[in-house]
Order: sequence, then structure tokens, then C-alpha cells
Amino acid sequence: MAELLLSPIGQSVTTKLAPAAFGTQMIALFSLSVSLGTTLAGILAGFYTEGNEITYFLALGGTAIVLGIALLLASPALKKLMGELR
Repeated sequence: MAELLLSPIGQSVTTKLAPAAFGTQMIALFSLSVSLGTTLAGILAGFYTEGNEITYFLALGGTAIVLGIALLLASPALKKLMGELR
């Protein structure tokens, strides 16, 4: 469900930010990033076993928090690079 809600927004932003000559390639890279994320989720799920739940979820949660903080810190620079697009 989340992918269905995010995909149109991601494709719209991708086409607006991409140079006109590379619109199709950027859409392909957007689709590739979604498929890589799905593949990574499957690979990471293979590390889950009974008995290591705490370590597993602490590692995934910690990584999500660190990446979220990095995105917050990079947000002003990304907004500047995006220019007028909001």
C-alpha cells in the first residue's frame, strides 16, 4: 500500500528534477531504487531468527534513526539544490 501511495509522488519529483534529455533514465533509476530496497528488505529478513530479535531490531532501528538524522542534516542543502521545486 505504501508503495502505491509513494510511487506517483516519487515519479513526479523524478521527472521534475531530471534534465529533459534524461527523464526516462531517471524514471528507470527510480524504479531500480525501489526494487533494490525491496531486495535489501528480503536479504535483511534472512538475518532474523528467534533469539536474536533484540539485536536485529536494534540494528535496523538504529540504522533508520542514523539515516533519518543524516537526511535532516542534509535537508537544507537538498532544498537549495532543488531550487523552486516544492
